[in-house]
Amino acid sequence: MMVQTAGAQPGREQKPRRGPVVVFFTVLALLVAAGIAAGLLPRLARQKVMLAASEGSAARHPVVIVSAAHFAVGQEDIDLPGDMQPIVESPIFARADGYLKTRLVDIGDRVKKGQVMAEIETPELDQQITQAHATLSQATSTIAELKADLALASANLSLSQVTRDRWQKLLAKGAVSRQESDEKEADFEVKQAQKQKAEASLTTSQDTIRASEANLHRLEELKGFARVTAPFDGVVTARNVDVGTLINAGNGGAAREMFRVAQIQPLRVFVNVPQTYVEQIRAGQLAELRVQEKPGQVFPASVTNVSDSLDSNSRAMLVILETPNAGDVLFPGMYAQVRFISPRAKRALRISGDTVVLGKSGPRVAVVDANHVVHFRGVTLGQDLGSEIEVTSGLAEGELLVSNPSDAVQDGVAVDVRKK
Repeated sequence: MMVQTAGAQPGREQKPRRGPVVVFFTVLALLVAAGIAAGLLPRLARQKVMLAASEGSAARHPVVIVSAAHFAVGQEDIDLPGDMQPIVESPIFARADGYLKTRLVDIGDRVKKGQVMAEIETPELDQQITQAHATLSQATSTIAELKADLALASANLSLSQVTRDRWQKLLAKGAVSRQESDEKEADFEVKQAQKQKAEASLTTSQDTIRASEANLHRLEELKGFARVTAPFDGVVTARNVDVGTLINAGNGGAAREMFRVAQIQPLRVFVNVPQTYVEQIRAGQLAELRVQEKPGQVFPASVTNVSDSLDSNSRAMLVILETPNAGDVLFPGMYAQVRFISPRAKRALRISGDTVVLGKSGPRVAVVDANHVVHFRGVTLGQDLGSEIEVTSGLAEGELLVSNPSDAVQDGVAVDVRKK
């Protein structure tokens, strides 16, 4: 017997209640989907924007600044470095031995030709001069004695000659013997020899006097060198002695350089001219000097010597110029910039200096054609003028060149042109 529960329908089983669980998971799934969508959609939007920007950028051409190659007329001026040296720089050595008594100049002093720079005390030389005077006096005294001997010899010779002549006449008459006549002849020859000896002694003594006089003159000349003088107008660039220093004459061995004097009016300028410009340099050509220590000042110069030979190592030719150096404002050893001025004018193609690209294949430029397409081209450069450079081959007048080409500027790339 079955008992029927109240409210239950017969023949139907009762199922468990799942509604709240389903709702929970449904809501959770919706939240997760919303979160994913919230993160994914902005990313997709950004990618879409970036893709559009990339497509727009690819569609635009690189923008370049260009300048045109142009002809310019000017003088063939050449700027080269130069080294200034004195026209003459001479070491001063002593010509007399002794001790430095007085020093009258120092480094940097200006001196005139013949000006006394120092005085040397020469006790040994003074003694030699005294001895030379005594020797000359002795030789002079001997001369008087020898002249008297010569006069006596001359008188004896005259008497002997008269006697010989008389005895020869007597011999011819037979009044005397031949022996006596021969004795008179021999006596005449003896007297003649004595006279010749007296003359020779006198000549020797006179030569001795001349030698003594020459020696005395030499010593007096050396004494004059005790006063050390400047050989020319200039400036003292070195001084190696002081009062009391032992001085040795000469310019070698124990000799010591006393002073060094440089003549700086005018100055010489030595320039090594590269082989490229050798044919443009000639004697008498004018030039301009500039030094960093005198900004804005230009000093005149002219070419005096050209070596006409190139150095095998540097392939450069030595050129010497002179500048007057009025006022002694330039100094030896200064570095100078030398600009050679040529009277000839030339018409040269020039380009902006920032258009040249240097590489292993040599200098190149980026040329923009009529269709605004870039073509790199090799060129031959001439003189560098600073902001501009001369081109000797590879370009034509009016062609447009890219200034400072970037990595985006490649051969065959189309560009947007902006002129300077």
